[in-house]
Amino acid sequence: MNILFVCSANVSRSFLAERLLREEMDSLGIEDVFISSAGLRAFPGSSADPRMVEHLAGMGFSVPAHEARAMGKEDAEWADFILVMEKGHAQTVRNLWPGAEAKVQLLGRCIPGSGEGDEIIDPFARSPYHYRLAQSQITLAVKTLARWLASERGKGSPCSGSR
Repeated sequence: MNILFVCSANVSRSFLAERLLREEMDSLGIEDVFISSAGLRAFPGSSADPRMVEHLAGMGFSVPAHEARAMGKEDAEWADFILVMEKGHAQTVRNLWPGAEAKVQLLGRCIPGSGEGDEIIDPFARSPYHYRLAQSQITLAVKTLARWLASERGKGSPCSGSR
């Protein structure tokens, strides 16, 4: 299964989600889930947001170098699920790659108890509160996604609702 996380610049949210899901899959011994991330307005080659790198390091995760990359048609075709952070991201993906529409979901829908409109806020260059909130939202969503991948894969959608 191929999972693609998408945000604006691929330096904070999608980067964090990718790294956290990789760690979850490793800890569960799942080797047949392939994970990537990209940005819709990424500056290819940009490094990861230092605050997100610091958060991962604080959780004890090794953080290899990251270079932002822009989402392309190949990504839309490759992915089984495209998990976006905001409704605007979902709409952009649908507009650019109409064939991928059924694959697109808000990652925030994976947060237990979330509603249809749950977006993951962009903390970039904002306060520590915004970083903590985004980190918490992404961590909860990824843990739910990992449980689904470990037990329910192939049954429905990974998140509580559709798109």
